[in-house]
Amino acid sequence: MRPLCAEERHVLSLVADDAAALHLAPPRVRFVAASAGPCYEALFNRIEIDRATLALPEPLLCIVVAHEVGHATQRRAMLIDFAWTSLCVAMLFAIPCVFFASSSDEDLWRVSVPGLGFVLAYIACWKIRRAHGASRSAALELDADAKAASICGPASALAALEAMAARGHIDAARIEAMRALSYK
Repeated sequence: MRPLCAEERHVLSLVADDAAALHLAPPRVRFVAASAGPCYEALFNRIEIDRATLALPEPLLCIVVAHEVGHATQRRAMLIDFAWTSLCVAMLFAIPCVFFASSSDEDLWRVSVPGLGFVLAYIACWKIRRAHGASRSAALELDADAKAASICGPASALAALEAMAARGHIDAARIEAMRALSYK
């Protein structure tokens, strides 16, 4: 394993400080050359930081790290969502397999009509789960933003969100929620 550079050691100290402020064990940090941006991986309790994030100005870097540590407080909810989604997908595949295995193949309609029903049920469940996932994701992002604001201050968090919005990573609803928090 290569030695950590000064920026990486600084991020590790920020993660430890923010985790202490939120009363949780610090998540591991993984440094990568390139990615879609910083993210928290609940399955591994790990924050992934890319080189572009390390190059951010200090105040923005502090907010981004605090936001990702804020996601670590949501680990249980994220893991439950992951388990529930996995169970639902497994059931959607298992039920037709059991039905088809127990049906006689003498009559094609006895297999094809229920098969079509299961395909339609899968599509409906997928659309419902996507809608639920999008709203759940938005709620988790707002919660992590609020935790970052509690660590670094609402004005700093708002400035960071606006800077990240210029990069195309933040939607307007999150900025408006942070503005409301900043003006309280």
